[in-house]
Amino acid sequence: MNGKRFALLAGLALLGSLAGGDRADAAYSYTSVLTINSGTGGGGIVNNTNAAGGISTYTLANGTQVQFQNVANGNFVAGSPLSPVIANVGIVPTAPSPGDTFSINYTDVITITNPTPGGSTGTFTVTGTLSVSNIALTNGQFSGTTTNTYTSPLSPVTITVDGNTFTLVVSGTPNVGYGPPTIGQPVTAVGSGSLSVNLTSSGAIPEPASMVMMGLGLGLASVVGLRRRAA
Repeated sequence: MNGKRFALLAGLALLGSLAGGDRADAAYSYTSVLTINSGTGGGGIVNNTNAAGGISTYTLANGTQVQFQNVANGNFVAGSPLSPVIANVGIVPTAPSPGDTFSINYTDVITITNPTPGGSTGTFTVTGTLSVSNIALTNGQFSGTTTNTYTSPLSPVTITVDGNTFTLVVSGTPNVGYGPPTIGQPVTAVGSGSLSVNLTSSGAIPEPASMVMMGLGLGLASVVGLRRRAA
């Protein structure tokens, strides 16, 4: 077999391999697990599920609950910032709950994963305090004020997973990255709040579709070039 024919067959093989999905999927994903550390006010009881998708609750002596639901999400795209929701928040008071005022201290561990075979993981740790004040029931409607503040330490701020750098950006300003819940609804209902952070990535984290299209283009160009030389 001459060199030109061999190169032509190799180019066709490359096309077939890429079209058939013979490639490494280098997309990175994240999950988060929130743990309630302590609470002040109301004589609360901590009940942590400590599992992605689970609900951690802090229950006051009168039955009012704060609920955090862990959130898992999808993949990173190279160079694009991501503002993931790391937990949903719900506040379910009891009636009449006059003047409930309390605060919850929590830790959320965010895990970045390279899902390719043999891929590594890295973690960020976020701490914060959720404060709730003056919950009351008036004319059948609950009211009150909630505030979330991310606190130190944030450890680490930057991690490297398989050669790719991820940076966590969290503000210590109250209510940044916080969606206040509708008081009176659990996390499974419409109107529950959210905790969000900002994650950025740098390095070679290709989108699977982009990788295939780039490979197909290179393979097609090589085949066309070889056919022209042969002519």
